Amino acid sequence: MTRRLTVTWSRQLGRSDAVDYDRFVDGAAGGHASQTRAWGALTTATRPLAARYVIVREMARIVGTALVLRPRAIGPLVAPVARVERGPVCERVADVAHVLDAIVGASRRHGVARLQVMPYWADGEAADAEAALARARFRSVQELDGAHVATLRIDIGGKSDEQILAGKDRETLRRKLRQAEKAGATVRRGERRDMPTLAKLHDDLMHGQSMDAKPAAWFDALWDDVARDGERGAVFVCEHDGEAIAALFASRHGSQGTFVLGATTSAARSFSKMVLPMMAAIRWSRDAGCARFDMGGVPMDGDTDEKRAAIAQFKFDFAKARVRLVREHARWF
Repeated sequence: MTRRLTVTWSRQLGRSDAVDYDRFVDGAAGGHASQTRAWGALTTATRPLAARYVIVREMARIVGTALVLRPRAIGPLVAPVARVERGPVCERVADVAHVLDAIVGASRRHGVARLQVMPYWADGEAADAEAALARARFRSVQELDGAHVATLRIDIGGKSDEQILAGKDRETLRRKLRQAEKAGATVRRGERRDMPTLAKLHDDLMHGQSMDAKPAAWFDALWDDVARDGERGAVFVCEHDGEAIAALFASRHGSQGTFVLGATTSAARSFSKMVLPMMAAIRWSRDAGCARFDMGGVPMDGDTDEKRAAIAQFKFDFAKARVRLVREHARWF
């Protein structure tokens, strides 16, 4: 039976729709931080993208939302392609195909010829979501260096540090934490003044991998739009011998904290430079009421890139079991 869905497609949501959008994205099982309006403000502040906010309703009930990003062409004109990063958002996997159909129809009416999506579901629900994508005539366009489709997660809800770190599989992690603390390394919550440090460390990391770095303005917007109030994100800085040797940003969305990005200095140390800020991010997420912490992705099966593998290896000290996510899919109309 065909479901009667209505679509709101807007450059700027009215007050009531904005409240409804935020509440749904924050609470939905398939929600993700990159689908929030705060992240939309960050993304469009430093990239030539236009954001459109989409709400799909069945009667008065919201069944899906999407932050649709379109490249700007000339002036107010936008390109006929669009992308939904880690979305659209649905409360149930069973709604994905119906919500996609509604968004496809609205996309056509607004001049979109190609739509790329990546709903945020894990393991068995990821397989169900990909089946729904196939029914909606989307096909996988996933690339090895694209958005990650495998990750690692740690159960942290209501657990003490000892419980989080317990077990033989975290023996190496416990040792690295002791080494860093014994060497005199410390970690603290970052402030606005620390954003240039995070930007510089991340810039050096990207250049070392022959990848494009984010502009300094992106890190300014990250603080202003996402991290300022401490509710949606936090920065952590590790210092040793009077020098900032590592920094990271972690987000919080719903019941999940997530490592988003971080980097260390190239100067050698006798201990792991990132282990203390990562553990601090895990504690922050737990204390904020999160049930799990996501390590921010690891290379997918078949990825032989040595640099990506080396960076990800550190994450396996925290968790071992891979979690499957939905691959990027696209459809031409």
